[in-house]
Order: sequence, then C-alpha cells, then structure tokens
Amino acid sequence: MLLEALESLATPCPAYLRRLGYRTELVAIGARYRRCRAAWADHLARSHAVIERAIEHTAKRRTAIILGSGRLLDVPLARLAAAFAHVVLIDAVHPLPARLQARRFANVELRAADIGGVLRALSELRRGDPLPRPQPFTDLHAPDVDLVVSLNLLSQLGVLPEEWLDRHGWPADTGHGFAAALTQAHLDDLARCRAHVCLVADVERLWVAADGKVIERDSSIYGVPPPPALEEWIWRIAPAPESDPVVSEERRVIAAADPGK
Repeated sequence: MLLEALESLATPCPAYLRRLGYRTELVAIGARYRRCRAAWADHLARSHAVIERAIEHTAKRRTAIILGSGRLLDVPLARLAAAFAHVVLIDAVHPLPARLQARRFANVELRAADIGGVLRALSELRRGDPLPRPQPFTDLHAPDVDLVVSLNLLSQLGVLPEEWLDRHGWPADTGHGFAAALTQAHLDDLARCRAHVCLVADVERLWVAADGKVIERDSSIYGVPPPPALEEWIWRIAPAPESDPVVSEERRVIAAADPGK
C-alpha cells in the first residue's frame, strides 16, 4: 500500500481525471501487475512481438503513435525509438515509470490526451444534460504519422466513464451505451487513418474454474463487433485468487492490422 500511495503522489493528474478515477486506476494496474507478473508474461511478450512486426511492415518511419501507452509494460520502446524519427506515447495520465523510461530517448515524447474527447465534459455533467459525443482524435491524422498502435486500450475506453455515470445515478443502459459509443468511435477513427494501424485489444472476458472449464463469458468491448484478427491469445489477467478464491478472470486478446480499412 505504501508503494501505491507514493506512486499516486508522484503522478501528475488533472483534477477532473482524478475525479473520474484515472490516477487510482493507473496505480491499481501497477499493483496488479506486480502481483500477477508471471501470469501476464505471455500476453506482454505477444504484445511486443505484434508491435515489432508492425514496425517491419511500416515502410516510412517518421512518426509512430502509441495509444494507451500506460506503464509501457507492453511497449517495445527501445525498438520503436531506434526505428522511428519520432515516437509519441499517448495516454490520459503518464505514471512515473513511463516518464523515467521515456527520458532515456531524445526522440520519444509523452503526450497527455483524452483520446475520445469526452472526459472533461463528462466530469462536469449534471443529470439531464446531454451526454458528450466522442470526438475524432486529430493527432492520428497528421501527415507525418506512419504507424498508429492502439495497445490494450479498446476495452478500457468506456470503463471509467461507465462507472462514473453509474455512480452518479444514470441508468445502467445509459452507461453501457455510452461506453459502446466510445469503443465504436475509436475503431472508426482507426479506420480513417492514412498510417499503418496495429490494434491489440482484449475483446472477450472469460471466467474460468479451477479445472479449466469456462463458466461464463461476455464481450469486453460492450458488444461492439471486433475486427478480424490476424492472431489471438488468452491473457490471464486475474488468476485465482486475485479477484476470486477459485475463479480466474481471463481475456481473449486479438491483434489486427489496419482494422476497418
């Protein structure tokens, strides 16, 4: 708990994002990773490998954008920095470990941004106000961007917004629909990119008993149809007893190239 408290203090975060829970969630992800490092290893290695293949398939190498850079656990940062003239790491909040890693590379930029364009308006929303509409993320469409990676982000875009709406008394279907709209808007934005696009995303949650039997499953992207996968794997995100004494939570992850194009 002390480590989490110190990291929270060391993580700059605007007040409206703190209200929505972004700093708390970022610190919690770090704590879960430390507890579940072995279970996450295969997923992180596969994420690295997919990005490295995307680099090889990118002819021009001016700017690479990583969406959902987070703690950089799934980002082959040294490989990207060596391959591209400019690497932009984009997330709502950048934790201390990511900031320290980025400083090692003169051509790596940390950019704090709201990819869906709704978070500030959402934090100020009152009952009866219209919900904000997801906005295109213009950084993706700059003429010098040659590679865009959406990295373990798609299922996360709607999580905290949905929780915020639920906590503030909005109907459950409103929060779910809003989260689905954010998810679909991100896929639509990726489809409009002129750059080569690499998508890594979990698309399904599975609850698995101790004997390996799947006892429940549902969409982790709010029912939005995922794009065709080039490959897929299972991420053991919360092996028992992380979230439940006997049931493990797993995610089905896909990798896709140029989704929607």
